[in-house]
Amino acid sequence: MSIISMTGFGKSESTLNGTTCVIEVRSVNSRFLEISSKIPKNFAYLENDLKAIIKDKLVRGSVNLSITLGEGAVGNIPVCYNKTAVSKFVEITKDMLNEMQAKYGNLIEHEIKLEHILAIPEVLQFTDVGADNEAWAAHLKNELSKALDGVIAMREKEGANLAADLTKRVAHLEDVLAKIEVLDPQRIETWKAKFKERVDALMKDSEIDDVRLLQEACIMADKLDIHEEITRFHSHNKLFLDALKKGGAQGKNLGFILQEMGREANTLGTKCQSAEIAALAIELKNEIECIREQSLNIA
Repeated sequence: MSIISMTGFGKSESTLNGTTCVIEVRSVNSRFLEISSKIPKNFAYLENDLKAIIKDKLVRGSVNLSITLGEGAVGNIPVCYNKTAVSKFVEITKDMLNEMQAKYGNLIEHEIKLEHILAIPEVLQFTDVGADNEAWAAHLKNELSKALDGVIAMREKEGANLAADLTKRVAHLEDVLAKIEVLDPQRIETWKAKFKERVDALMKDSEIDDVRLLQEACIMADKLDIHEEITRFHSHNKLFLDALKKGGAQGKNLGFILQEMGREANTLGTKCQSAEIAALAIELKNEIECIREQSLNIA
């Protein structure tokens, strides 16, 4: 099972009693599962049931549900217009025009056109479609499930692509860590030599106890040791890859692992006292940020 992306699209087209029905479901990334819907007013009573179906199939993401009823094989869906809304619109428009013309004269046009009336929200209303509510309820739920199957298929495909890309990026992190491990012993030897030079410069006229000097160098070297950070980083990389292989909804888990990776990279760059390793630590942080951006789209 591959990881699941939050980007997906599914569509269902069907006909019931001569009326076409198009259901579209779009999904993008979000911290939680957020569902918005645009459905015909006469099916508003089904909204909670339809959202429950979505919640049962999708874990995270900002999901938009759209249901559109169109023409059937035998002609247009019977509709009526909202006479009360049109009457009120004309009344208010006339009153407003009279007031504005009294103030501004003929600068204000007073013609009411058909497109103005058609722009009134839900001025055209479906009437016959809901004649068999039970049949339509069952039909819409079934077709929504089909659309969601398309969303899931796309999310899984996108997730597989993300997993492949993230695997390559983690391999790059491993390559950078390998370079750091090669440079680390040289860094310690270089630091010990510089440490001795500085002590010699401060104590030109005094004999230096090599044993004491070595002890002090060991204490400082322990403070500058980055072996633990490198070891933990390798461990985080393995956990990340294991999560990708496990698949499913791993977004939050991967986010936590990336936080730990970033912490190790920051500590490594602070402690290293080496320009070369510091540059590699920056490379680690840049790659972690790229991985973080990609992982934000994982459910």
